[in-house]
Amino acid sequence: MPERKKTLIALGASAGGTAALFDFFDNTLPDEVSYVITTHLYPHIKSMLASLIQKHAAIEVCEVEEDMEIIPDKVYVMPENKIMAIDGERLVLKPRDLNVKVNMAIDIFFKSLADNRSFNIIAIVLSGLGKDGTKGIEAISKNGGIIIAQEPLSAKEGSMPQEAIESGYADFVLNPKNMPEQVIKIVKEFNSK
Repeated sequence: MPERKKTLIALGASAGGTAALFDFFDNTLPDEVSYVITTHLYPHIKSMLASLIQKHAAIEVCEVEEDMEIIPDKVYVMPENKIMAIDGERLVLKPRDLNVKVNMAIDIFFKSLADNRSFNIIAIVLSGLGKDGTKGIEAISKNGGIIIAQEPLSAKEGSMPQEAIESGYADFVLNPKNMPEQVIKIVKEFNSK
């Protein structure tokens, strides 16, 4: 029997997204999937996001390092001043170009996931300003991934999830605390195929 494909949950968050991430991980249990968080971070301030999320997570949280292998039941947090992509089952970091004023780190990571053959992909767009993530979810959706957007009224900044919903690619619109339950259902469907 072929080995079951692993599942990767890619979370994109910006302004107001920390509270949404806390709500999400407060309700997440060890379920054999991997989580990768891409956010908009201040480039010159050391990010404390991994240690903050660890207080809410039942599984290990770490900051991504170059060429890091993705394993189940672990949360990977993008570091500051980087952009991130996936290569097979490894995370690749590149320096962020600070001349580019609009940070599209979520789209960059999501687009790299679209062609990935190592994982089933669930992409989640959380609170944030602007439309980062929208092009990425389109690419993921067209390649068989599942998209979840934060219910905009539950977001501190609703424009990013609202853009995801208006794109027509969001399969589910949920409050972050209800997302882990839906993730488990989607993973069961992936695994039954």
